[in-house]
Amino acid sequence: MRKALAVLLAIAVPVVCLAGDDEKKEKEEHKAPHGGLLLEVGEELAHLELVHDPKEGTAKIYVLDGKAEKAVAIKDAPKINLMTEDGAKQLVTKAVEADKEGKASLFEAKDDALKADPLKGRIAVVIGDRKYSVDIEEHAGHEGHDHDHR
Repeated sequence: MRKALAVLLAIAVPVVCLAGDDEKKEKEEHKAPHGGLLLEVGEELAHLELVHDPKEGTAKIYVLDGKAEKAVAIKDAPKINLMTEDGAKQLVTKAVEADKEGKASLFEAKDDALKADPLKGRIAVVIGDRKYSVDIEEHAGHEGHDHDHR
């Protein structure tokens, strides 16, 4: 009987510990390093941080890794596809300080359509060799909101 109990405990304890690790991963929160809105690309492949200034009509998009900690340089400038009162509008962002290969991790756009608050639409981005379309889930006064996986 003692051997059976010892075997049962030897199996049960690691399983309980592993379940706790999964819960930690699911509840992991990522902070937006520039105070913007953090948007997940793929399943933790990368993040886009949207820093929107409706007063100036500007938007900055930072391309970050899966943990939203390090910059990720990409070649193709993201496109902001907005739904405005006047209909759909696409804005092509411009790279800020591209490297010799034309890659950058920061892109920006300026347009009167960006004076809307909140923004409604999607960001089209190519990371690696895959295209992604990421919903902009912005709320008025969004600055400083974090992203989590609950």
